[in-house]
Amino acid sequence: MDTRKLLLDPSAIAWRLALVVALMVAANLGLQAYRLAIHRDQVSGLALVAMDGEQNLPALFSTGLLFCASALLALIALLSRRDQALDVSKWAILATGFLVMGLDEALSFHERLIEPMRALLGRQHLGIFFFAWVIPGISLVAALGAFFLPFVLRLPRRTAIAFVMAAAIYLGGALGVELVEGWWREGHGHKNLLYHVFSSLEEGMEMTGIIVFIHTLLRHIGWRFGEVRFAFDGVPAAAEASGTQSPEPGQSGIDQAALLRSTGE
Repeated sequence: MDTRKLLLDPSAIAWRLALVVALMVAANLGLQAYRLAIHRDQVSGLALVAMDGEQNLPALFSTGLLFCASALLALIALLSRRDQALDVSKWAILATGFLVMGLDEALSFHERLIEPMRALLGRQHLGIFFFAWVIPGISLVAALGAFFLPFVLRLPRRTAIAFVMAAAIYLGGALGVELVEGWWREGHGHKNLLYHVFSSLEEGMEMTGIIVFIHTLLRHIGWRFGEVRFAFDGVPAAAEASGTQSPEPGQSGIDQAALLRSTGE
C-alpha cells in the first residue's frame, strides 16, 4: 500500500490567505486613491480588485473561502457521524449554511432585499439602514445565535472561543461596518476615498473572519480526529508499468491511500 501524506499547517494556510486579503485591500485602495486624484471614473485594473465589486477577484476569493469552510464543516459532520458523536446535525446545518452564503456571495441574493426594505422605511433619511438588507440580516443573526448557542457551549473551550472570535470579526464587517458605510454613503455619496476605506474594511473583515474560522476548523479536525484518510481504489502508475494487479473491489488491500493530516498543536 502506497500511503502518501499531505500535512496541513492551519497557521501557515491562514497567514497565506490573510496575505492575499491584505494585497487585494492595498491594491483596491491604491487604485481608488489614484482614480480620485486624477478625477477619473475608472482606471485600468480597478474593476478586477474593487472590494465593493461583483464577479471579480475579491468576490471570487470570498466565495472560495466560504465554500472551503462549507467543505470542512461537511467533513467534520461525516467524521462525527462515523464516530456516533453529538451534534452531527448542527455541523451539517452549518455546512449547508456556508454553502448558501457562498452562493449568496457569488450571486448577491441579499442585495435584492435592499429596495423592498427601503420602500418600507420610506426611502429617505435612512441613515445607518441605507443598506436596508441589514435589518432582516440582524434578525437572522440573532435567531441563529440563539439556535447555535447550546452547540457552541458544548464544543471544546478553545474551539468555542475561536468560533466566537471568527463570528465577531465577520459580523463586525458584514453588519457593523456596513451600518456605518451606509450612513456615510447616504450623506456623502460613494465618490470619495473614505467610502472606499469603509467598503475595504467591511470586505476585509468578512474575509478575515472566514479565514479565522477555516483555521479553527482545521485545528479542530487535528484536535478531535488527528488525521483523515481518503482511500482510492485504482492502479498507481508505477504498478501499472510493472504489470502489478490491483486488488478487486471489496478486498482489504488499497492501492493508494491519501492521508490528510491537520496539525492541531
